[in-house]
Amino acid sequence: MDPEPARTPAPLDVLITGATVVDGTGREGFVADVGIRDGHVVALGPAAGSCDARDRLAADGLVLAPGFIELHSHADPLALCDAESSLRQGVTTEILNPDGFGTRGAPWVDTMETPDITSTLAFADRPPGIAVNIGAYVGLGAVWAAGAGSADERPDAQAVHRMRELVLRAMTEGAWGVSAGLYYPPSAYGTTEEVVAVVSAAAPWRAPFSNHIRNEGSAVLAATVESLEIAERAGLVGVIAHMKAMGPANWGATVATLQAVADARARGLRAAGEVYPYLSSRTGLSVLVPPEFRSGGDTAMVERFTDPRLRPQVAAGIEQVLYARVADARSVHLESCGLTLGQYCAERATGLADAVMTLLEQDPQAMAVYDFGHEADLERILRRPFVAVASDGGACLDEHTHPRNYGTQPRVLARYVRDRHLLTLPQAVRRMTGLPASVLGMTDRGLVAPGMVADLVLFDPAAVRDRATYEQPRQYAEGVHAVLLAGVFALRDGELTGARAGQVLKRPAYAVSDPDTGVPPDAQDQEDAVRVTVTGSGPVGTCEASLYGRGHGTAPQGRAVLRTPDGRVFTVTRPGSLRAGTDWAALAGVGAYADGAPQEELPFRLTVQTADPRHRGRPTLAWAVQGGPTAYGPLLGSVTVTGGG
Repeated sequence: MDPEPARTPAPLDVLITGATVVDGTGREGFVADVGIRDGHVVALGPAAGSCDARDRLAADGLVLAPGFIELHSHADPLALCDAESSLRQGVTTEILNPDGFGTRGAPWVDTMETPDITSTLAFADRPPGIAVNIGAYVGLGAVWAAGAGSADERPDAQAVHRMRELVLRAMTEGAWGVSAGLYYPPSAYGTTEEVVAVVSAAAPWRAPFSNHIRNEGSAVLAATVESLEIAERAGLVGVIAHMKAMGPANWGATVATLQAVADARARGLRAAGEVYPYLSSRTGLSVLVPPEFRSGGDTAMVERFTDPRLRPQVAAGIEQVLYARVADARSVHLESCGLTLGQYCAERATGLADAVMTLLEQDPQAMAVYDFGHEADLERILRRPFVAVASDGGACLDEHTHPRNYGTQPRVLARYVRDRHLLTLPQAVRRMTGLPASVLGMTDRGLVAPGMVADLVLFDPAAVRDRATYEQPRQYAEGVHAVLLAGVFALRDGELTGARAGQVLKRPAYAVSDPDTGVPPDAQDQEDAVRVTVTGSGPVGTCEASLYGRGHGTAPQGRAVLRTPDGRVFTVTRPGSLRAGTDWAALAGVGAYADGAPQEELPFRLTVQTADPRHRGRPTLAWAVQGGPTAYGPLLGSVTVTGGG
């Protein structure tokens, strides 16, 4: 009988040598070679360097990390074509429709546009394509406007049903979760009970509820607690968007809001936050008008300004809101004229509220930058391991905007890692990669490991920095040498390649959002901190696995074998990463079919759940090989996960 031929791996498409790999788990970096084939990382470590490769890139002295995942993007669709502002920051994926908005996800769009995910993402499939990956939330504000209207009125049972149907449709179409902006009308008019009733439609997807809370100033703690309560009661993951404490009277409140998130996590709620590294925000000037005077949209709002009975009430409300958000009118920077609101009032000898109403009469969608915060609050938020970095900006072409669109991720790496030593480099990278991926439920991105999609960023840790300022925001970041999307260079040697390799990413039905806290400090010496065993069969095949590892995302040991319904046997040869919660686990790596070609090693992903709500609480198995279609269905047998969470 002839001996079985040796498996000689096929040539690599790209080999990156000598990089310091910071893998997204939070553990320390290590020098390694990284091999990429068919859009996936297939080799990591000394053995990769001995493989044949069609393209090689020497990365000595540079850091290789997962591509940064932008959890909170208000990207301009036109900018996504080239996405230079994002690629030069190392961003490879942007999630659109945050803060409850639809389509473009812009807080100043009065119509809220559409909650339809297919329509939201359709532009990406048209020429010339997109340069970064995109996904989308379904926006509660857009759902509310479509299902219940824009007036400050209680939705009846029929309206609630319509809104639930819109959420269900969006999740089926691949939304990554539900975003809300309970500060913005019309969803601002919803009660806690009403919001729970609507967003709980997404519960079977085990997805995030990301919320711009109702009040980021005087009632920031109560609003944070409400947002976590909504998530808990709705069966979703609670995510507090762009955490902050607005206005001098409220500085220091982040001690309590962060503790509220920590307490929620301690009682079992999957919860997280996100933050941008600036002390100013950018949104519509209309946010200074109390929500009750914005009911019905822009036209109705402006009409109230001319009502002699209502105008004094509107004026008093504007002043109250402004001083709750910022120190004074000098802290509001008007984009339309390049002046502060204080300067505008002085030049025209007009009162603060009258000036705001005049500007909104001229342009109801006028934008402003608001100086709101204190550095101690920002640093306190950044330190917490459950808080991701997110820009609240996204791909941009604008000359007049917030610098966060052009500098968020490099600013964290330069200011808070290299200069201030607030975070270590692995901690910061995890907040932009592994943590956002786990918040969303992505199991194929966010880590550098065999089996993962090769979305990667290569940067100089000594030179990476933001250059964008409030005066001149459109200045690109420096220090990012290369960016790859699924193994294709979008940026190389610091220059755009012109490749538009971005993909539309849709949430798979089997995904589990479960914000991780990185590799536990005490897990480094524990070989079996996480252990997963699977023995079962079902319509999608048979799985036998016994795996154990040190912590979230790290390379596990053990074995796993899949048998397809048609009898093919796939054996895991190199486990790459093991992610686990209390009732689910996801494995990525490289394996081979027993009847495959000798040189054919293929990337794969496998996800198991012990009690999947999409299948009436039964165990399930989902698996895919070589980025192909995923087989997903119930599993008869035993699935156990210990040490995850």
